[in-house]
Amino acid sequence: MLRLVRTIAALVGVMAITVFALANRAPVAVDLLLTPGKIEVPLYALFLSGLIVGCALGAVGTWLSGLPLRREARRIRRRLAELESRERLRAEGETGGGAAPPALARAARA
Repeated sequence: MLRLVRTIAALVGVMAITVFALANRAPVAVDLLLTPGKIEVPLYALFLSGLIVGCALGAVGTWLSGLPLRREARRIRRRLAELESRERLRAEGETGGGAAPPALARAARA
């Protein structure tokens, strides 16, 4: 159900952006700090470039905010592997270094 809602929302968003782009094709003068003059770009290109830059910055921010969690998960996985290895070695030590072949096990019981 949630997938359907997301798909519908995405389609509505794409349609709204398309309508906006078609309605705003007139050039707009943009004066940027590092450019020597004004740049003429269509309004929809200015809007879409801002949208893309904003999404990219949001993605980078989200990725950076997850770094501590990923670091902790990696530490826990390493610790778990170490403890499992210790437990395996301890269990093998208690059974005499692993299971004996069946013929030797029968001879030892007789």
